[in-house]
Amino acid sequence: MRSCVRGLAAILAWSLPFAGLAQTPPAVSVQKVGDGVWMAQTEKGSNAGWFLLGEAVVVVDTGSDAATGKALQDKVQETAGKPVRFVVITHAHGDHAGGLAPFVAAGAQVICQENAAAAVAPLVGNASATKSGLLAMSDRLAFFGSPRRAAIYFLGPAHSSGDVFIYLPDDKILFSGDLALGGKAPYMQSPDVDPKGWESVLNRLAQLDLDKIIPGHGSVSERKSLADTYGYVKKINELAQMLLKENIGEDFIEARLRRPNSGIEPADITPDVIANIRGVLRAERARKPTPVATPARPPEKKKG
Repeated sequence: MRSCVRGLAAILAWSLPFAGLAQTPPAVSVQKVGDGVWMAQTEKGSNAGWFLLGEAVVVVDTGSDAATGKALQDKVQETAGKPVRFVVITHAHGDHAGGLAPFVAAGAQVICQENAAAAVAPLVGNASATKSGLLAMSDRLAFFGSPRRAAIYFLGPAHSSGDVFIYLPDDKILFSGDLALGGKAPYMQSPDVDPKGWESVLNRLAQLDLDKIIPGHGSVSERKSLADTYGYVKKINELAQMLLKENIGEDFIEARLRRPNSGIEPADITPDVIANIRGVLRAERARKPTPVATPARPPEKKKG
C-alpha cells in the first residue's frame, strides 16, 4: 500500500508542473499607439486593439479563442481601466472573432458588418444568456457622445465579404483589419475573397488622412502599408488574369510563372504567392456565370 502511495505521489509531483504550464494565459504584447489607443499582438498571430470612448472602451477584434479573449480583456483593464462597451469585429474569420466569449459574457455589444453576421451570431449567442448583443451594420456607423470621433465603415467585399475598418480622424489612426497589413503578405485564399474589390477598397482608403495603421496582422505601420498591400494585391490579380486567359491548369502555374515573360521575378515566386494566385483563380472562376445552353430548334415539318 505504501509503495502505491509513494508511486502516486511521484506521478503527481512529475505531472503538476506540466499542468501549471498548460494553464498559462496566452501571451499578449501591448503597444500604446496614441493617447487612449492601444494595439495588442496575440500569441497566435492576429492583432487586436482598443481605444477610449469617453468613459467606455471600444475593442477591435478579440483573437482566436476564449483564452486569448480573456487575456486581451485583462490587458484592456490594465491599460484603459474602463468597461468595454463595444467590440467591433473587422471580419468573421476565426482568428479575429474567436475570442468574443468573455467580452459578450461581460455585457459588451458586438458590432460587425451584415455579411459577417451569420458567422458571428453563434459566437455571440453561445456566450450570452439572452442570445442578444449583436448589431449588424450596413455601410457606416458613427459613435456619438464622446470628445473622440470614431466611425466604422464598409466599402465593399475585399479580403472577405464583410470587411470593416475603424477610423479615428482626429487621431489619424486606422484599424484596418486584414485589408492592409503591417509587413505581412495579404491572405487572398478566403472562400469569399473579392480580389478586384480589394483593390478598389485600398484605393479609397488611400484618400484618408492617416499617420498610423493598426493592422489585423503584423506591426503598427504608416500609410505606406496601404500602397504596399495594394501593389501586392494588384500584382496577384494581374498574374491570375494572365493564367486565366492562357487557360493554364493548376499543375502548371509555377512553371508558367517561371517563364521570362511572366512579369514576376523567380525569387518572388513563393508558396504564399502561388497559394494566393490559386485563391484568386477560384474566386474568378466562381464569379463567371455558367453558360446556358441554347435549346435546339425542333425540326421543321415538311409541307405536303
